[in-house]
Amino acid sequence: MKLAPVLLFVITVHHLDQSVQAKRLQIGGIDTGIFLYPYMAAIEFAQKLVGNGAIVAQRYILTSASAVAEPHDSLYKVQLGADVFKGPGDLYEVLTIYKHPRYIGWDYNIALLHLKEPIRYSDSVQPVIIADTFVNNLQVLLVSYGTNEEGTMHLREAIYTASTDAECVDSLTKGLSKEIIIQEHGFCVRSPPGAEQGQWADNAGAPIVADGKLYGVFAFSEQEGKTNVGSIGTRVSAFLEWIYETMEEHD
Repeated sequence: MKLAPVLLFVITVHHLDQSVQAKRLQIGGIDTGIFLYPYMAAIEFAQKLVGNGAIVAQRYILTSASAVAEPHDSLYKVQLGADVFKGPGDLYEVLTIYKHPRYIGWDYNIALLHLKEPIRYSDSVQPVIIADTFVNNLQVLLVSYGTNEEGTMHLREAIYTASTDAECVDSLTKGLSKEIIIQEHGFCVRSPPGAEQGQWADNAGAPIVADGKLYGVFAFSEQEGKTNVGSIGTRVSAFLEWIYETMEEHD
């Protein structure tokens, strides 16, 4: 896979009424196209982007549980086959959301969206291959529709390293984050040396891929919007049994 250079992640802050409100931008990486990532899904709630996901079966989108925090499943929709959120593409309604039964806000941060109708496959809409093992210190791409510094929601890719070594654990500040790595349920999403990068909530569920395989979905950043802080991806290979059993049970 040809990897693209990563641009600077920036957070714009406005002072209003003695409060600080961060403009929630997913800034960095470069624009890319849906034909390179035909499994990409934009997840919307009440017509607003709340996260991303990946097509894993004809009626299922894999994402993080933190991307679908609202309780009303029927208000979620999924856009497929689009270069831009709210651009030309196919829109599917969600029937039911299945979060991992042990998810309570940190660990087990994974979910499946069961769509009302089967997905219509095409050159720009295809399922992804789920990696069945994890490769430490693998160079990966995080792909997301999050709003960027140009004010668009164009699909973007950015380079990271997926790692679980001692340096990864030591870089995290919260005990619960460290435990996710130690339990082998997740991995650190680390910026390349010298790069300034960070994530916001609408990156949740963003596919983390390498060589056409899905290794993870973006879970959370320890400090949203700040650069070079601990960020976690959910390791999908740790949840293969739950993923396949859930789809088989409800399909």
